[in-house]
Amino acid sequence: MAERYYNPFQGMDISVPVEFRDTFARYCRTGGQGSIDNSPFPRMVDLWFLSVCIAVRQNLEPADRGKSETYKIIEGSIFGNDPLRIHSLMLIAIKMEGNVEIVSEPRRVMALANGLAVEGLPKVTEMLQDGDAEPIWNLSDALDEIIRKG
Repeated sequence: MAERYYNPFQGMDISVPVEFRDTFARYCRTGGQGSIDNSPFPRMVDLWFLSVCIAVRQNLEPADRGKSETYKIIEGSIFGNDPLRIHSLMLIAIKMEGNVEIVSEPRRVMALANGLAVEGLPKVTEMLQDGDAEPIWNLSDALDEIIRKG
């Protein structure tokens, strides 16, 4: 049985604008479909989380999500056995807000994360598509370049 951790995001929706529906369908193998070369993300949360991280890395501001129609891709319960992502989201929120008190407001933390994901998704999509290889190799090359830049 998987170990469960404190999850302040339990029951919260993780949602993105509907314009990204095809991106998640194409690059995520949710349900076991697709090849790893063309759909490198096992779960939607993996693509979403990388998008958050890329937005943070590139110092992007969270998107104003009130301007677009969204749809739920997953629920915050996905983090129940993933304390690293819970802590990462909290640390990102502290950085963005400049105040540790934000961790007592998990809905605000998730709103920031969802806004960052919206800003990072086009960048990750570009990484997947930019190159002459399959998406997984294009992404690997792009991430390698980001990491090497320090």
